[in-house]
Amino acid sequence: MTNFHKTFGGFDTHLMLGTTTENTNTVTQNHWGYNFITAGTYSFNNIATTNKFFTDGTVRRRLVGTYGEFGVSYKSIAYLTATARNDWSSTIPVDHQSYFYPSLSGAFVFTELLPRNNILSFGKVRASWARVGKDGNPYATLTYENPPISIGSFTGVGNQYTAGNPYLIPEIQDGWEIGGEFRFLKGRISLDYTYYHSQTNNQIGAPRLAQSGGFIFSVLNSGSVINKGMEIAVSGSPVRTKDFQWDVMLNYSYNKGRLGAFIPGVAYFYPTDAQFGTIKAASIPNGGYFLGMTGTPYYRELDAKGAEMPNGRYQVDPTTGFYKVNTSGNAVVGNREPDFIGGFNNTFRYKKLSLSFLLDIRKGGDVYNGTEYALVANGLSKLTTANDRQSVTVTGVNSVTKADFTQTYTAGQNYTIGTTTYAGANLIQQYWANYAANSYNFITSVNWVKLRSLSLTYDFSGILKSTKFIKAISATAVGTNLFTWTNYKGMDPEVSAAGGTGGSGSQGIDYLGVPAVRTFTFGINVSL
Repeated sequence: MTNFHKTFGGFDTHLMLGTTTENTNTVTQNHWGYNFITAGTYSFNNIATTNKFFTDGTVRRRLVGTYGEFGVSYKSIAYLTATARNDWSSTIPVDHQSYFYPSLSGAFVFTELLPRNNILSFGKVRASWARVGKDGNPYATLTYENPPISIGSFTGVGNQYTAGNPYLIPEIQDGWEIGGEFRFLKGRISLDYTYYHSQTNNQIGAPRLAQSGGFIFSVLNSGSVINKGMEIAVSGSPVRTKDFQWDVMLNYSYNKGRLGAFIPGVAYFYPTDAQFGTIKAASIPNGGYFLGMTGTPYYRELDAKGAEMPNGRYQVDPTTGFYKVNTSGNAVVGNREPDFIGGFNNTFRYKKLSLSFLLDIRKGGDVYNGTEYALVANGLSKLTTANDRQSVTVTGVNSVTKADFTQTYTAGQNYTIGTTTYAGANLIQQYWANYAANSYNFITSVNWVKLRSLSLTYDFSGILKSTKFIKAISATAVGTNLFTWTNYKGMDPEVSAAGGTGGSGSQGIDYLGVPAVRTFTFGINVSL
């Protein structure tokens, strides 16, 4: 890397040029076996050689890049910076393994041109645009076969479940943002504002597609993802005296993620295998929710044009005597992205004592209560004890005749539906199974306020002035996740069905998980 720096007049300029090479080798080794020779001795050496197995794998990746940056500023008023980088990646086919991405940013401190005043102490506006390139995973261009297996006199071979893509091209993200920083009353109040927009094109992914193609997943340049949002942070010191100070910070942000153009003929993109209860984590193409959910809702009554009425009554299937369920799995039932999130942090200092707390705020965003689904489906929810489990009522419109439908099923009586006679107790069980099939019964647009942390600190240093070997000492007590105020009826609205097939794509899905723990800590800090 080489740097150049030059100043002249009121200008300050710099130039940086460099190159980088990154080689990554990842080696994975796996030893396994079965049937220990001596019972109770758990050692790989206690397994017969014929029952020992060893596999290893090596993943290699090389990335070579050249980059540069040029910046110029004028006094403390204006700043302009341009960057450029070109990478060559071994994970992309040779014809497309080179990709270039520049950026440009600028800032203008307009208060440098204004008379000094006590109202607006500092003001700066800024804007930037950047392009970022990204390669794929190693060997994503290749399709592999599984090792042959023998069944009697036959030998079977087959592809692994992910198809590679020999035509892969780099993923490119373009983004821009505008914003400003403002300080008022000699810095007592500060405001930071940012609005941003980014779009990722040729996104590299491995969506789940129809298995009729011979694979479960296929590596593809699958489309575009669009994110736009806003961030605001306000901080200040409402009270500041000799012995007492109150500092406060309030932040607010939102993001709207949408999936743009996608693979023609593919209705939904399932970024992970997050499938719990009746719903799947799904991204909806052509401007739909990126953090969406698809599920199985009840059908509602139809209007004169044959379209479902959003607030219409439920359709009842006369062949089952229960609500008719859309089992296609293609219905969009929710958006897991919140309307906005925020934080409210306060710190109070009185002489040597300091008290601070942080409130975490969220408005909107759907959460699927899969735990309640599992309880209902297994007859363990309080809901299933309605009417002492002696009766249930189905009301709506007949899905065939469109006539009003109301039917109460009572334990101890028999009912004929079609040509089959059912006991009332059996129909009550079927009612709750039918209830569990409606995804909407377990989805809540969640709001919360959490007391995320509370801390109390006292500085005892003044007591130890005569002690030469201790410079400072303080004690701190901290509590986290202390209280939650929310409209969510499950255990904890801040959920993700992590682990297994959950992963990050399961945000907003509560399935047999545990809530965040409340913790308390106490510590003493000593400086010698």
